[in-house]
Amino acid sequence: MAKNIQNRLDSIVSKELAKNIIPLKTEKGILVGDVLIVNEGNIKHIIRNNELIYKDISLNATAIKLANMLATDRMSIKIDQIYSADQEYGRWFVDSQMLRAQYQKYLNNSDFERADNAWARYQESRERALNAKKYVESLISI
Repeated sequence: MAKNIQNRLDSIVSKELAKNIIPLKTEKGILVGDVLIVNEGNIKHIIRNNELIYKDISLNATAIKLANMLATDRMSIKIDQIYSADQEYGRWFVDSQMLRAQYQKYLNNSDFERADNAWARYQESRERALNAKKYVESLISI
């Protein structure tokens, strides 16, 4: 009985591991099967067969998930959904960082009215970025 349970468990683990390919670090980037993730500063690009497939990915987890899905030929509408959600996160994150820099600039210039306005806009943008990130993470986890 215990051997049968162990065999079943081994089978389940093998099937789950086959769904994901372990990334390998190379001099060009991170290789997942035949899909290459290239870092360019804080953003990532996905290349397959020397062709740019997805660009300007913000989150590492998104890049790895998309590369795994492409490498295991799980082409689905979900790939585009994950990519779009990551793009949304990236826009809100960049916006929040720009607003934070504006806030600091206004503070340094003692323009407190504009600083308050920039801070309020920063907080809203930051909240939207956090919500977008949670949404991306929920898509990736499925």
